[in-house]
Amino acid sequence: MTDAAKQKTVSLSVPVTFEGREITEIRIAKPKVKDLKRMNAALDGITDRLDQGIVMASALTGYPVEMIEDLDTDDFTALSEVIADFFPKGTASPPGDRSLPRSPTG
Repeated sequence: MTDAAKQKTVSLSVPVTFEGREITEIRIAKPKVKDLKRMNAALDGITDRLDQGIVMASALTGYPVEMIEDLDTDDFTALSEVIADFFPKGTASPPGDRSLPRSPTG
């Protein structure tokens, strides 16, 4: 797998300030199983799909939920699309299902 397939960068159209620094791009590493476990634990009890997306973005970028919530909606959408692209098509959970991606075999 190439380095580009292991990590993606989203350039922010509207930079945000975090810990006194201006953030103009966010790097997202392709999740490993341990990341999926951490996300699953963080999602426990969260049923709102937007909140789930925010928690997932936080878990995969290393930035806190509060910083993710400060993103412009276009930037959050771009970030969400990159995260979705890390998973093989047809393995994501159906809408409303809180579980993480299913195995390709079902």
